[in-house]
Amino acid sequence: MTNSVLPIVGVSACLYKADTPKPYHAVDDKYLRAVAVSSRIMPVIVPALGDLLDIPKLVSRLDGIMLTGSASNVHPDRYNTPPSPEAEPYDPMRDQTTFALIKEALKQEIPILAICRGFQELNVALGGSLYPQVSDIPGRMDHSSPDTKDMEIDYGPNHSISIAEHGCLFNILKSNETKVNSLHYQAINQLGEGLIADAVAKDGTVEAISMPEQQSFVLGVQWHPEYRANDNNTSKAIFKAFGDAVREREREFS
Repeated sequence: MTNSVLPIVGVSACLYKADTPKPYHAVDDKYLRAVAVSSRIMPVIVPALGDLLDIPKLVSRLDGIMLTGSASNVHPDRYNTPPSPEAEPYDPMRDQTTFALIKEALKQEIPILAICRGFQELNVALGGSLYPQVSDIPGRMDHSSPDTKDMEIDYGPNHSISIAEHGCLFNILKSNETKVNSLHYQAINQLGEGLIADAVAKDGTVEAISMPEQQSFVLGVQWHPEYRANDNNTSKAIFKAFGDAVREREREFS
């Protein structure tokens, strides 16, 4: 790279122990490491502070946004569905932060990579909805984690997805199919405005989304490409494409 100053990507954090005297904001190492190593850009953590953040100014100083996965889910109020035990746990401060980030990033044409919960946030922020438990839907398989406590098994390839030729993911992978891990129990019901399904599982579950009418890079994936991203060709290609989009955006505004 000719420029020694790396582009900066904001990485969404979660708020943990919000109801205790010592709440904290955190992001799993694997997300930050994937951005730094596989995208070759600089990650900075965006705390889940909601209205305390000046989102338009923050986004104007970033070159990209990555929305991470989480143990928490988007609150059902966000997609006009009654809260239920199967949709828990929630992180309302993260919702408040990431929904504002998404809308402002789209407005300012900032590249977005959205993973798992982030994928669902992107959909709901644009007016879409979710299934609280995809395995409760007739004909759908169980997409949740094997939960063996062995990362190589839990994050290992689980099922194939079919990739549509008109989408962003096909342009990245140049393939109609790939195999992905599966660690989610919620899934997209109705797509948000402007989004298309880039990939689906064999049971019809949407696995990737993009926004063809948006000039900037926008890709959401339901699985976890961040785990050991450089060891998986699909993951490596996704993070490289995101990094390339971020660098292009940074060059345009530098």
